[in-house]
Amino acid sequence: MGILRRIKNSLCCVSNKYLDDDDDDDATFVDEDSSEYNSSVSPSFRVSEKQPLLSSFEQEENTRLTTLQQHPVVLKSVLRRKRSVVNAANAPRRRYNILLFGDSLTAGWCEGGYGTYHPYGLRLQKHFDDKGLDVEVTVSGVPGECCVHMEERLKRELEQPGKWYDWIVILGGTNDVFQGYSAWDIFDGLKKLYTLSSKHGARILGITIPEFDWDAVNHLDYQRRIVNEHLNVYNNSTTRNAYQLFLLDKFLPMNSLTEEQRKIFWDSDGIHPTEDGYDLMGDLVCIHNGKV
Repeated sequence: MGILRRIKNSLCCVSNKYLDDDDDDDATFVDEDSSEYNSSVSPSFRVSEKQPLLSSFEQEENTRLTTLQQHPVVLKSVLRRKRSVVNAANAPRRRYNILLFGDSLTAGWCEGGYGTYHPYGLRLQKHFDDKGLDVEVTVSGVPGECCVHMEERLKRELEQPGKWYDWIVILGGTNDVFQGYSAWDIFDGLKKLYTLSSKHGARILGITIPEFDWDAVNHLDYQRRIVNEHLNVYNNSTTRNAYQLFLLDKFLPMNSLTEEQRKIFWDSDGIHPTEDGYDLMGDLVCIHNGKV
């Protein structure tokens, strides 16, 4: 653990108070089976049949996405523990609700995705619990989903009776790059999610698309970088109180790490973080968005 702490500190200067060992045994997960979920999903929501730019890669990519959809692809989790914490005035604190919305990077897919999930929301929830804050973190991630198809799912999430979110954290775009969507289409898809979140009355934390190292699509990395540049421009032209941007690709890089660091924080598939990587994501989001 000593080397892990040192590497985390060297990467992002994270205060040690955020790097305690996890104690998430009493966190509650609710996994929704993919067959039940997919039966209620409209055809426009499913992975697009649009021809990708990677024509030679099409068959392999379709196989990968089919495999993803055969697994329990929806991770819908409410991570808040049942507590009776009160403040110094012996009165309950106002509860905040945070929605983490996106694809497999939000769901916490790791170790090849074969039944292992460790969302960065676990670390967020632990952070709030440790601080005695009355916050409920909800994770809604669909592995393999493109952000250009997330709008309807987010609508359903926000239209739940009696449910509201103070913050919505949106992370998407990796699958869109793999499917050959243009940077502008990806950015436009993300903006639609931001608009829905804003109409809901929530504050928004956008997250840049992280680096990846997958030989079949590495030559499309420029699309990822262009999307992130668009997000930066959008961030600088938007009211900061309503929208903020977290540069995940800068604070949790992949390609600039040493081999030892990469094994700690990134899975061998070259796309997803390890459990330690997801924990670091949670630490970084906590530090960036410490106003909750």
